[in-house]
Amino acid sequence: MNKLLFLIVPVLLLFSCNKRDNVTTAKKQPVAKVKETPKTPTPKILRDYMSEEDYIFWHAKQSETANYWVRLEFEEDFLVYQFHGQCVYYFFTNYCHTGTDEIELLWSYKTDCLLNLDYLTESNGAKKIPKHGDSFSVYKLVNDSVIKVTYKFPEWVQAVNKREKDSIFPNYLYLERDDK
Repeated sequence: MNKLLFLIVPVLLLFSCNKRDNVTTAKKQPVAKVKETPKTPTPKILRDYMSEEDYIFWHAKQSETANYWVRLEFEEDFLVYQFHGQCVYYFFTNYCHTGTDEIELLWSYKTDCLLNLDYLTESNGAKKIPKHGDSFSVYKLVNDSVIKVTYKFPEWVQAVNKREKDSIFPNYLYLERDDK
């Protein structure tokens, strides 16, 4: 009897599963495929790179023997300008909302610096030097990883860069990537 039971139970289960599949498997209606429109990337603007939390840095191309390590970080009302790991200047900025998408750096700053950067207050042989409150430079996004810098005191900037034998004030900045 037990042997017969072992034979009948699996057969009954097999048929019951088979019937259940037939009952629940209804004809499926074809689903209309929706065409997805390809998304065009939204052009980046400088505001996309302003952050007080994400620490998005831009750097100058400098030689391996450089005395400085110039990195910039754009925040809402100021630009963090790192001349070195132990020397940071906080320059006040204006973000132009006029459609030109530019950030203007004002020669008005606070410092946290262990180095003596006296050349920032000297003429360095230039006729025109930046004074407190002057519009010093304009930053404009070239593409999603390059910024072009235009200086209002180009003679003074060249004199500083020449004196320090470094790119203290670079013409281009490059987005620092984490994937290096």
